[in-house]
Amino acid sequence: MSDAGPRVDTAPGRPETPDERDRRQAEARRLRRARQNVRNLAASLAVCIGIVVAVVLLVPRGTAPATAAVDYRSLAAQSEDTAGQPLLAPVVPASWRANAAELRQTDGVTSWYVGFVTDEQQYLAYSEGIGGNRTWLNDTLASAPAGGTTQVGGLTWRVYDQRDLGQGAGNVAYALATRIGTTYLAVYGTASAAQARSFASSLAAEATKRHLPGKDAPA
Repeated sequence: MSDAGPRVDTAPGRPETPDERDRRQAEARRLRRARQNVRNLAASLAVCIGIVVAVVLLVPRGTAPATAAVDYRSLAAQSEDTAGQPLLAPVVPASWRANAAELRQTDGVTSWYVGFVTDEQQYLAYSEGIGGNRTWLNDTLASAPAGGTTQVGGLTWRVYDQRDLGQGAGNVAYALATRIGTTYLAVYGTASAAQARSFASSLAAEATKRHLPGKDAPA
């Protein structure tokens, strides 16, 4: 005969043994702890989300400060000794902002460059190439094809019009260029032709006022 242990009655409705009771109670405690941990985690997440939302809503958010305008007229006066000739710095509308002004060296040519953001948030710049040449002008205007000529401010200017290319024209959608003696003047950007012509007229008046030497010719 086999030596088997005491048989446990598994019939329905039988009394629960002490071991079964202990296991049931342990399992119940485990499930309560698991549910409590889930509730605690959910509450913590809710608090964190509430804090983030409060910070986003309550912290003041203004528009980013605009880059300070460059005082191109003062820089022009300061740079003239280095350039060796008058540097043109005509007055522009108060709603325009100069964002760059500097002497540059390109293709062996010293040039005075000023870039503006217009009231329509368009780019308009001019370069004064001292002892300039066609290579310098071609590089300055990003190889834009030359068109006909026009009279602006008493000077004859070459027209470079690529507005039909849309964004393909880059930063030289419309440009005007002229030459006074050995100095090349170029006005270019994405601003309207009317704004470019108005600025070219101011540049021509400034050239006359500052006695820029030489006879003008379309560039």
